[in-house]
Amino acid sequence: MGNIVTSPPNKVSVISGPRGTRMIIGGCGFKIWCIETCQSLSLELMTLEIKSHGAETIRGVRVNCGSVAQIKVKALKVPAAGEVAPATAEYDYPSITVASTHFLGHDEDHIREAILRTMEGHQRQILGTLTVEEIYKDRAAFSERVRELVHDDLKDMGFQLVSYTVTHIDDENGYMESLGATQTALVKREAEEGKARNDAEARKKVSQFNADAEMATAEATREAHIAVNTQKQAEAESDRDLNLKKAEYETQVNRAKAEAQAAGQIEKERQEQSVVKEKTQQKVVEAQVRLEITDREVERQKKELEGHSMAQLMQERNRAEAVRVTATAEADRIKMLGEAEAAAVLASGNADAAVLEKKADAWKEYGDAALVQLIVDKMPELATAMAAPLANTKEMVFVSNEGNSASSLTGDVGRMMSQLPATVHALSGIDIREIMKRKTNATAKGAIGGAALSAMLGPSDAAEPEISNEPGQTIMREAFSTARVAGGLSYDGI
Repeated sequence: MGNIVTSPPNKVSVISGPRGTRMIIGGCGFKIWCIETCQSLSLELMTLEIKSHGAETIRGVRVNCGSVAQIKVKALKVPAAGEVAPATAEYDYPSITVASTHFLGHDEDHIREAILRTMEGHQRQILGTLTVEEIYKDRAAFSERVRELVHDDLKDMGFQLVSYTVTHIDDENGYMESLGATQTALVKREAEEGKARNDAEARKKVSQFNADAEMATAEATREAHIAVNTQKQAEAESDRDLNLKKAEYETQVNRAKAEAQAAGQIEKERQEQSVVKEKTQQKVVEAQVRLEITDREVERQKKELEGHSMAQLMQERNRAEAVRVTATAEADRIKMLGEAEAAAVLASGNADAAVLEKKADAWKEYGDAALVQLIVDKMPELATAMAAPLANTKEMVFVSNEGNSASSLTGDVGRMMSQLPATVHALSGIDIREIMKRKTNATAKGAIGGAALSAMLGPSDAAEPEISNEPGQTIMREAFSTARVAGGLSYDGI
């Protein structure tokens, strides 16, 4: 049985055994585990820092030199000068075999140390064949000589030098610094000289360039002026042609405008004539319509007048009928009222006549006594009327030195009442006192008079009528008593 061996492109796997030696790069293979072995060798680039301390130059000056080298196994074939490179890179198995022969089975540090010693020895060897000035001035030549010297040795080891670069060169005695100072001064002097030459050359060139520029500017200005004038001339000609064209076009435009305006005016007048014609026709139609409307309005008014006259006639008839009915009703009412009033007057007259007839009979029977009775019946009313102003009096103030103000007031009322018989006698010719005296001795007539007086005064057995104690009523009582005394009357009858 065995194992499958795989190898990446940056490493070569070498399988060795009874079946010989096989190399696998970027592929896989099969190893019989008991009779074959597999070892690998890195094909990657190795960076080596080479330092040479105290290396002597050809003149015995000790210098320190440092460089960096890139070295790797020569795994690919490089076509020689003039050969066409193949499309696919080919592996350089002979060189890989040489490298495997020397370093297969060793670690990377061992390989680095062996190659570094080889490179450092060759670097010291080259430093011993050169002076400090040569090394200082031309490091590229130094690097190229190192390349040429180590190429064959590395090839014999199966490796190749990819790059070699000197990083620094110095010494411990100040030789390189002195050489640098001299060189610096020389360089500065040459720099100043070169600067002066360059400045002079620059000023010369500047002057020449300025002159050339001014000449070119003048020439350009002249050409530009000519070009500007030529352009202005062309512009003037163009403006002239343009103005001529404009004038020609304006003439055509004005002519077209005039024609269009004239045509428009003609068309406008034609339209106005049509409008006038249509307006006239419309007025004729309107006149006909108005005539028809007028006829219809006249007919309507005629009918309205007829209807109005008929309505007024009916209204007058109704009004006359209403007046007639009202007058008839009023006449009937007046007639009925007259008849009723006549009947009432007749009844009243009959009643008054009966009353008068009864009174006449009474007066015939009683004579002057009835008349006196009538007058006596009215005396309380006269006394009341006379005392009415005093009854409305709430408060009286009497001013008197004699202390009899109230009795004087009563006396005044009594005197007024005592004058009544005289007043009645003067107005009617009846002497109440005489009649009273004449009737006093007549018993039968006195009894009738007493009964009449008792009927006037009330059924109180000849007592005084009940009158309130107010001031006005008290005065009436006193006035009545005075009148009774003046008339010769008594409560016991006549």
